[in-house]
Amino acid sequence: MPTGTSTAYQLDVPPGSGPLPLDASYYLVRLHDAQAFFPAGWLVKAGYLLFSTTVQSSFQPDQPTQSLHRVATLQKNVPCHLGVSVNLTDWLPARSADTLHLSLRYTAVQDTPFKTLVDQMDKLGLVARVSVVRPDVAAAIKVSQIVGRLLSVGLGEGSQHEIFSLELDLNVSSLRTGYCAIVGSSTDERWPTGVVLDRAGRLVERGEYPLERLCYAVLEVLALERRGQEAARAEPWWEILQAGKDQALAAAPTTPAERQRVLAEWKSNLSRTRALARSDRAFLLSEIDQIIHLAELEVESSLTAIAAESSGLDAYPADWQSLLDVASRAELRESVADYQAALERSAAIASVVAADS
Repeated sequence: MPTGTSTAYQLDVPPGSGPLPLDASYYLVRLHDAQAFFPAGWLVKAGYLLFSTTVQSSFQPDQPTQSLHRVATLQKNVPCHLGVSVNLTDWLPARSADTLHLSLRYTAVQDTPFKTLVDQMDKLGLVARVSVVRPDVAAAIKVSQIVGRLLSVGLGEGSQHEIFSLELDLNVSSLRTGYCAIVGSSTDERWPTGVVLDRAGRLVERGEYPLERLCYAVLEVLALERRGQEAARAEPWWEILQAGKDQALAAAPTTPAERQRVLAEWKSNLSRTRALARSDRAFLLSEIDQIIHLAELEVESSLTAIAAESSGLDAYPADWQSLLDVASRAELRESVADYQAALERSAAIASVVAADS
C-alpha cells in the first residue's frame, strides 16, 4: 500500500470539459475541495491543522505568493474536511509557453503555544487571497510576506508534522478544463482505483465509498473567453481609450472641418492606446482589439462614420485599417458582435468565480 501523493485523477465533470483554448482564453485554478487525515501516534494530543499554498506562475515569475487559507482544530483518526473553496490564481491569459507551480501544505501543529498565534490571526482577520496578476499584485506580495513570517513563527514553536504535501507543476499547453484530484497519505493506506465527486461535491471512491483515511485536494480549472472592460478599467491604455472616446462623443461637430479635427484627435488617441496596450500582458491582444473596435463603433455612429477612400463598399483607408486591424466596417461590426456574444458566455462563469473570491 502506498504513501506520499498520487498522480492526478482526471474527473469526468463537468460535461464538455476539455483542452484549454490556448492563446484565445484566460484560465483560473481554484481549490474545489480538500480533506486532511491525521493518523494516531504522531502528536501526544490534538492540535491545529494549517492549510497553506504557494503559487508561482511564469506569467509573473518573480512574484510567488504564499497564502494561509485555513486554521482548523484537528483530531486523531478523524477526517478533517477543510470546507475551503478558494481561487488559487486570478484570471491569467492562456499562453501556450507558460507554466504554473502549485504547492499545497497540510501541517499539524501542537496547540501550545501555537494557540497564541491563532488567536492573533483571528484578531487580524488574516485571510489571504492568492493573486498573481492585477489588480492586487502589490497587496498580494505584502500579504504573502506576512503569511510567510507567521508560518515560520508558528512552525518553529511546538511539535509539528506535515501530513500532506503536494508540489504540482502545470504546463498551460496541457491544461484541461474541469476537475482533477490528488490523494495522499503518510502511512500505508489503500488508494482508490478511481474517484468521483458525490452530490455534495466531495471526493469519494467510485461506488460512493468515502475516503476516510486519506488526505486529498480537488482542483478545478476554468476557462473564460473574455474578461470584459470592467477588468480593464485600471489599465492605462483603457483609460486613454475611454477619455478619447468621451471627448469624441461630446464634441458634436457641426461642420466637415470640425468633424475632421475630432477624427484626427480620436485617431491620435487610438494610436496611443495601441502603443500602451502592447505592454499589457494581462489581456489577450484579441480582446484588446475587440475593446478598441467597440469604442470605434460608438464614435463612428456619433460622427456619421469615416469617409471611405477606396473603391470598396465600406472599406477603411489604409492608415485606419492598420490602426483598427480590420479592413472594413463590416469586419468591425462582426468583431463587436463576436465580442458581445463572448462576454455573455463568460458572464456566468465569472460570476461563480467572483462569489468564491
